[in-house]
Amino acid sequence: SGVPETLPVTRYPQTVHIDYLSYSQIETFKICPLHYKLKYILKIPTPPSSAQSFGISMHAALKDFYIGVKTGKKQYKKLIIEALKENWIAEGYASKSHEKRMFERGKNYLLEFYKKEFNPKKIPITLEQPFVVPLNLLKNERRLKIGGKIDRVDKLPGGKIEIIDYKTGANIPTQKQIDHDLQLTFYTLAAMGINEEPFNKKPENIKLSLYYFDNQKKISTTRTKEQLEEAKKEILKWREEVEKSDFKCSGHFFCKNCEYSLMCRADRG
Repeated sequence: SGVPETLPVTRYPQTVHIDYLSYSQIETFKICPLHYKLKYILKIPTPPSSAQSFGISMHAALKDFYIGVKTGKKQYKKLIIEALKENWIAEGYASKSHEKRMFERGKNYLLEFYKKEFNPKKIPITLEQPFVVPLNLLKNERRLKIGGKIDRVDKLPGGKIEIIDYKTGANIPTQKQIDHDLQLTFYTLAAMGINEEPFNKKPENIKLSLYYFDNQKKISTTRTKEQLEEAKKEILKWREEVEKSDFKCSGHFFCKNCEYSLMCRADRG
């Protein structure tokens, strides 16, 4: 077939030791172990998808918009659209017209957000905050750090904070799903583990919210100490699953649009 002998990738490296996990890594592994390996262990780069480009553009636009507001800029409506133009990533779209449609969608999302949600007196205290914190484990457990990025943190009365995650996708979960959402639990563990303001909070002082641009709706939840202990067990379970995995392709529904499909086919012979 002309495919080099070195292409099969599930057999290398043989042993994997995981000392860091993010929510995205766990989700990728759940969908397809081979995809996880190619992306996070072998670190094979891929071009961005339209969903990734759109999401990154929107997050960056909101960050720059609020930085502009913080530095005293006015004409907020103009400012929010300029922020999108300046941060727009054009790669990954099926065509120029697809890209144009998505830019218009992003513009409408931001204008609706500005109308419904923006308050110049309520400015986030942090934006796009990366974190890496050790998971507090029992003495006999091997160390593990968790990491990610928190989109936005707002100050609430009584020394509380609200962590807000922006969502640009159309699938809006139920309250029950959000109450058990692992990504929001990661943020709680981070907010407890970062030893500086505005973090280092107890779980009862952390409000967790997902903001959906598709319908401009915010859904909120909290976490209990018991939930956090359960989540730690779950995260450790996923580390174990990754470390003992043979990294085979899962044959998931998402495979048909996978950016690694060439390697995957080679691996299956």
